[in-house]
Amino acid sequence: MKTTLSLGLIVAAASTLVACSSDEGGDRDPVGGAAGQTASGGAAGQASGGAGGGSSGAAGAPAGGAGGAGGAAPVANTGPAFVIAPTEDPDGAGPLLPGATVVDATGSTLINGNTFLTQSAEMTVDATVSHRAGGLCFSGTTAVVPDANSYGTYWGAELGLNLKVITDPNAAPVADAGADAGGPVQIPDPAGWAYGNVIGFSYKLVGNDPAAADKGVPASRLRFKAIPVGSLGTKDNYCSDRTLLVDGSVENVLFSDITFECWTPGNPSIGPAEPTINVVTTVGPPRVVGTPPNPKALNNISWQIASDVAATTPLPIAFNFCITDLKPILAP
Repeated sequence: MKTTLSLGLIVAAASTLVACSSDEGGDRDPVGGAAGQTASGGAAGQASGGAGGGSSGAAGAPAGGAGGAGGAAPVANTGPAFVIAPTEDPDGAGPLLPGATVVDATGSTLINGNTFLTQSAEMTVDATVSHRAGGLCFSGTTAVVPDANSYGTYWGAELGLNLKVITDPNAAPVADAGADAGGPVQIPDPAGWAYGNVIGFSYKLVGNDPAAADKGVPASRLRFKAIPVGSLGTKDNYCSDRTLLVDGSVENVLFSDITFECWTPGNPSIGPAEPTINVVTTVGPPRVVGTPPNPKALNNISWQIASDVAATTPLPIAFNFCITDLKPILAP
């Protein structure tokens, strides 16, 4: 299994997030901190699948589900791009943790977050980040899922963004040791981020591998995900499969595009027009799904590169790209 890395700071654990299949859920274990950090994928795994949808979890589900449309849907109104900055050592000597901060400099959306990285236990090349000013950069190579029962350890890799962080009220005070002491421990706000008049996110995919035919941007293996406040990461998955991607693709993802277990058509979204969301209350069998009120608030968003069984698409998937021009899409 991969192990969680913590370099230079003691970082409090964030919420555990999960993906589910139509049969049984799995898990991923992203951890957010003062700057975000790397975390291992959980034993049971998470959703995978690409252009045609997919399957996930310990039990798995048939690959090639409904899937979701990719590419840039028309949007009428976006806010200014968020400020993306790689985490640096307080004394200016270099990166402290393999993370980045993402802040709305205008303050209009109240986004003030940090990144996390998580991956499955099996990868051909481990996922890494190399964030830069203005870009969240993510690379690695997935491993082929050997069979439908093995998504738990082969699901792929995921780069996530905690949307709102706060100082950990339970953390011990930071000793006064000068610049090298670092700042207070930051954790995801348990109340999440209320999205208000934000109805989605826009971003650009920029290939980071000039030697690759796709420049490092897989055409159909990207899944945009979000986790609503009140959902349990060990049971729930909300996602949108993105397709027809190329170097320079601008993606406009509305919350109404992000649906519960997106590999199954017809499930409700987390958009503001939805009065309720789906939440797995009992993993089962029998599996029971409840419908609590839509909180219209999120803990985080993320970008997953999903692996799958070899028959689904040419695998493994090598990826190496940056997410730039990350902006809120605002209600008209």
